[in-house]
Amino acid sequence: MSSADVPITSVEQPERAGKSRAGQKAAVVVFVTDERPSAVAIADYLRAESPLLPHFYLARDGTLSQLLTIYRAGDGLGRAIWRGRMRNLNRIAVIVSVEAPNVTDLSEVQASVLANWLPALVAQSHLSLADVCTVVSDAAGRRRLQPYLPPAPPFWSVTGDVVLGSGTRSPEQELWVGLATITWRQRGAQLRLNQAFSLYWGKFDIGAPLAPNEPPPVVVDGKTYNFQVFARDTIFNEGTQYAVVQSLAGLLGPDMGAIPTGGVSRALIDAGYRSALKTSATRSPLEGKTEFRADWRFHFVALQAKLGPALSGNYVTADRAFAVQVFAGDTLYTPMSQQAGCFFLSLTDPSSPQYAQIWAETYKVAGVPYNPTDPFHQRALELRLGTPLSGVMCETINGQSFDVQVFAYDTLYRGSDGVIRRMGDLPRPAEVQAWQPKLPAMPVSPTPPVSPSGPEPPAEPAQTPRVNVLNAPEVVRAGAPRRDPNWPPKPDFNILTDRNGQRERVLGKIEWVRKSGDDITITNDWVERHIIEVSIPQLVRFRNTNSGRIKFHRLAADQLRQLWQAWEDAGLLHLVLTFDGAWWPRTIRSNPSTLSNHAYGTAFDINAQWNGFYKPAALVGDRGSVRELVPIANALGFFWGGHWNYDGKGASDGMHFEWAVAR
Repeated sequence: MSSADVPITSVEQPERAGKSRAGQKAAVVVFVTDERPSAVAIADYLRAESPLLPHFYLARDGTLSQLLTIYRAGDGLGRAIWRGRMRNLNRIAVIVSVEAPNVTDLSEVQASVLANWLPALVAQSHLSLADVCTVVSDAAGRRRLQPYLPPAPPFWSVTGDVVLGSGTRSPEQELWVGLATITWRQRGAQLRLNQAFSLYWGKFDIGAPLAPNEPPPVVVDGKTYNFQVFARDTIFNEGTQYAVVQSLAGLLGPDMGAIPTGGVSRALIDAGYRSALKTSATRSPLEGKTEFRADWRFHFVALQAKLGPALSGNYVTADRAFAVQVFAGDTLYTPMSQQAGCFFLSLTDPSSPQYAQIWAETYKVAGVPYNPTDPFHQRALELRLGTPLSGVMCETINGQSFDVQVFAYDTLYRGSDGVIRRMGDLPRPAEVQAWQPKLPAMPVSPTPPVSPSGPEPPAEPAQTPRVNVLNAPEVVRAGAPRRDPNWPPKPDFNILTDRNGQRERVLGKIEWVRKSGDDITITNDWVERHIIEVSIPQLVRFRNTNSGRIKFHRLAADQLRQLWQAWEDAGLLHLVLTFDGAWWPRTIRSNPSTLSNHAYGTAFDINAQWNGFYKPAALVGDRGSVRELVPIANALGFFWGGHWNYDGKGASDGMHFEWAVAR
C-alpha cells in the first residue's frame, strides 16, 4: 500500500471550519488519542462546544477522516513547550486524533495506514518526520511536545501475504515462540512476529529485549529514528522505513576505539541507556547515578566490552566497600579504595570474598534474591548468559508446564524430564528463518567517521636498510614539539583490527583459553610460528628486558629495531624513562572478549607511570612525555595509543605503541 492508496473520508459541512492560523504556517504534526468510539468522537468534534477540533481522525478500524483543511487552525491543544519555548499549538499544529488508549497502542490496521499516509502528510505540510510529536507532561508537570513515530505496522512479504503464521509449526517451534513471548514480557515488551524488530530479533543473536519499542524516537539532523534496545545490540530504522532494520553495532564496528561524540551512534547510545534504565526501574528501584557519561570508566569499559546498556545505576554498596554498576552482559565493580579501577564479575575468582556480594547486587535488577546453588544459576554461569532478567518462573506453554528463567543472552527452561535447556537451541518458526531485513538505500554512517584501516602489510616484509626518518612526511607534518594536547597530529593509518578478520589474516590465528583475569593461555602452535626474540641495544639499560632482548612478532621485528635506532639517532632516548612490557598473552583490559595486540606481540609500553590507561597523556615538557617520540614512530608504521580519545576529553593510552603497517 502506498500513500496514494490510503482513502481519506471528508466530513461534509462541519459546524466548525477552524480559525485562521494568523499568518503562521503549520510547523508540527501533533498526535492525540481518544478512547471513545469513532462515531461518538467525530460527532463531538464537529460541535461548536467541543474542546478539541483535529484536522484528521483515525478510527480503530483504519478509517481515516478529514475534518479540517491543514491550512486552517485546529483547536483544543492549548499551549506547550516546543523546542525550548512555550507555544500556542493551535496556530502551528496539524492535529491527528487516533482512536486508541495511548499513542503506543494502535491497532495493526491503524499502524499500516499511518506508515503509508504520514510521510505524505508531512510532505504536504512542508515538514519532515522529525516534526511529528505527541504531548507529554514532564517531571514538573509542564506540557511538552515529544518526538513521535507510530508503532510499526505488520510486515508484508513481497507477495503481499502476511508473514505471521505462515506454514505449520513443529512442537519445538511452538515451544520457541512460547519461550520467546516470555522473554519479551520481562521488560514490558511484546513479541510480534509480524513486525520487523521482532523478526530481526528472532533471526539474529542480539540478546533479550531490555525495554519496549516506545517513543520518543531519536532525532538527529532533522531525521527521526525508531529504536529498541537489546542485551547485545540496539536496532533502529529511519522514519517509517520499518523493514529497513539497522544496528548500532554495525555503526560502531567491531573495534570501537573512542565513544562517539555525536551523530546517530551517540544518540542511540544515550537513548538506549535511558530506555533500559527506565524499564529496569519498574522491576527494582534504581540507586546511584543514572546518566550516561563517556568519561566514566564503567561506561567506557562496558561499551568497549560490548556489555550492552546499564540495568542499574552507578552506586556504592550498602557497606561502602564497592562501587557497582550492572550491565546486560556483566557487572562492573571496583573497591572504594581503588575508585579508578574496573573489575568484571565474570572474571572474578569465585573464592574471593566479594564474589557472592557482587552477584547479590546483580540479582537485584531482576528483583529476586541470589541463590548460588540454584541449578539455573549454575547452568547460566557455565554458558556465560550474562545478567538474570527474572527469577525462575513456572510457565504453561501449549498445555505443558515448564520452569523458565530469562537471562540477558538466552532463556533457560526445564520440562518434566528435569533437564535444563536453552531456548537458543530450539528451531525458529519458518517466518523467522525466511525473513531478511531490507537494505537501506543509504546506510547511516558513523559520526564522527571511523578512521579507515591502513593498508594491509605483506605476508612477510622485506628487510629494509637503516634509514634516516627525520625527513619522513609524518615527521615533517608534525613540526616542532608543542605543549598542546592535540599534538602530534594523527597519522594517515589506523591500527590493525578484527574487522573482516584482518588482524588474523596478517598476524595469524591465536586459539586460546582464559587463564586468570586478563591473562590467557595460547593453545595452538601460534607462538612457535610467530614470536621471536629481538635484540634492541637501546633497551639494555632496563633490567626487565633480559639485557635488551624482548619477544615480538617476527613480522614487525625489523621495524621495531629501526624504531629504537631512529629514536637514538634523533637524540630522544633520554625521554624513555621506563620500559613496561611487550609480548604478553592477554585480552584487552577493557574488553575481556578481545585479544590485546600485546598478545600478538606487536605492541609495547613505555613511561606507563606518566601515561596511564584512560588518562590524558603527559604533555610535551612534562616528565614522562612520549609525544616527542610519536612522529618518528608513525613514520615507521607504529600507532600511538595517545591518539585514542576515548571520552572526548583526552583520556587515552599514552604508554602504548603498536605496529600497524609495513614501512
